[in-house]
Amino acid sequence: MGYEDLILHLVRTAETRRDGILARAREEAAKITEDARRKSETVKRDGRDATGREAERARLLRMNRARQEANEVRLRARAAIVDAVLARVEERLPLLLGEARYPAVAERLYREILQELPEGNVILRADGATRAALEPSAPDARIRFGPLPETEIGGVEASEEDGTFFARNTLRSRFVKARPALMVELWRRLPGPDE
Repeated sequence: MGYEDLILHLVRTAETRRDGILARAREEAAKITEDARRKSETVKRDGRDATGREAERARLLRMNRARQEANEVRLRARAAIVDAVLARVEERLPLLLGEARYPAVAERLYREILQELPEGNVILRADGATRAALEPSAPDARIRFGPLPETEIGGVEASEEDGTFFARNTLRSRFVKARPALMVELWRRLPGPDE
């Protein structure tokens, strides 16, 4: 074995080692490249997912705001309807005075406060239709009739002459007392936002 063989052997050994090192380096580079590709895909997917989630969240917020605004509009419309109905009822209260059944209503309103009247002289305030209906049934000498204030409709107000006692049972006062219950009933009968 001469120098040439020895050099040839050393060259082949070096090439074999070089090829092994290069193969391991290529394998390691392929692993690193594959890991980097997987991480890149994960980051892209996470980015797309995060962007999608954010877009969906923004869409849901817009939808919720739109629903809330629509509900507010519907609630305001329902409130306007209820107010309009109650205003119409109040406008029509004076028409009851001209109905044939009104004298019976006036008598009933009077009878409801009769037990509350004090022993002394009493001023019974009533409008013309009520007074005409009550004069025959209220012959008590201690009761003196007076005019009902213009702000009231139908029915009666009673007070002692000195004003220490006061009772009101008019159509308007009854309507004012019944208004909250009427509002609830109207709200219940009107279609809601989901109907």
